Amino acid sequence: MGMNKEIYRKHADELVRFATGVVGPFDAEDVVVDAWLKATNAKAWPTVTDHRAYLYRTVLNTARNSYRGTLRRRLREQKAAVPDIEYLVETDVDVLASLDRLSERQRAVVVLAYWESMTIAAIGRNLGISVGSVKRHLGRAKSSLRKDLSKEYLV
Repeated sequence: MGMNKEIYRKHADELVRFATGVVGPFDAEDVVVDAWLKATNAKAWPTVTDHRAYLYRTVLNTARNSYRGTLRRRLREQKAAVPDIEYLVETDVDVLASLDRLSERQRAVVVLAYWESMTIAAIGRNLGISVGSVKRHLGRAKSSLRKDLSKEYLV
């Protein structure tokens, strides 16, 4: 148990930052705690050699499930809500809204590359995907962000 506390203390802050980039600030800590419980209760946990990478993958998978649940809840709330005319006025596209439109994997790669300053190889190791996949997700995310953020300048 003592070793688990040490592992948690060592990685908790960076995992919360990572989760914040994937699901937003309101759910990030809950996602990390849920992921921690899933990881440490998994049968494989005693044999894990790279705890950091295992935790990153578990946080991403937990974030995906959380994000899907949040999207389903938002859709239900939008269907039930009475539209507010002022809210329907078109607003400027901002970075957070653009990030929100990316897939979970694309958001994860962007967060690790730009907020955590990880190398492509480190991102691949931590997410359990190939370097080619990291590059592909990062390229697609950058392309999507460029299109989304440049709309405000189009006439």
